[in-house]
Amino acid sequence: MKLVRTARYQGKKALRGHWREAAALFLLWGMMLVLVTLADQGVYRLAGCSAKSPLDPEAALLTLITLVLRVILLAPLGAGAAAWFAALAGGWTRPVSTIFWAYGNRVWLRSLGVSLYSGLFTATVTLVPLAGEGLSLWLLRERLGALPPREQLLAWSLAGAAALLWLLIARACCQRLAMARFLLGPDYGYSAAEAIALSGEYTRGFRWRLVLLDLSFLPWFAACLLGFPALYVLPWYAASRARCFRILLHRRSRPVPAQAPREELPEPRSRRVRV
Repeated sequence: MKLVRTARYQGKKALRGHWREAAALFLLWGMMLVLVTLADQGVYRLAGCSAKSPLDPEAALLTLITLVLRVILLAPLGAGAAAWFAALAGGWTRPVSTIFWAYGNRVWLRSLGVSLYSGLFTATVTLVPLAGEGLSLWLLRERLGALPPREQLLAWSLAGAAALLWLLIARACCQRLAMARFLLGPDYGYSAAEAIALSGEYTRGFRWRLVLLDLSFLPWFAACLLGFPALYVLPWYAASRARCFRILLHRRSRPVPAQAPREELPEPRSRRVRV
């Protein structure tokens, strides 16, 4: 819990004097998301698929194409936002326009690789076991329907608890990719494969603590349903995650005993003046 408390406190502290910039960054992200969504709807209407069933082959193909285009267009925003918050967590400053930084260089492809790998890994780890559980319940539906009401309630409760437990386990597994976007930033400049590999190395032993950090923000995320609090909560959450990134890098850079040698943390590939 110390890591969670430290990250939350230092994340909020890093945002002092920068809340407006952070809120503007998320507003820009939201505007890009709206523009891409409107473009998707326009493509659907032009193709005449808006009234068709999603199971229709033409509509399904168009959905797949629009999803791929959405990832291609929005993936660099994650790398840009990560670079901005990573600098903020380190006591540095960058302009809000950093969110568009990855569009003008090879980081676009790197961020796309990280996004696709993360999406496939998350979907596989999370959805495949849940689909297996759902299939098992469907195959046993007649036996479950024959049970007394109290036993049915118990069976469905156990199934729900198992699904919730697996969601937590899957979230912990996916934390191995939590640092990948940060490592694409201009201070490190790793490729997608290097960022994914190093993220898995640096988060080892700390993944459940990162899950606890997410859970600690659940009440705040509920407040985001009101709309305006999101401009306070989302920057705080992003800054806390970025601060975890800095803490884990610092921990990995410490010397280790000779019987368990590890590589030293590489220095940033570019430096900026502290403010």
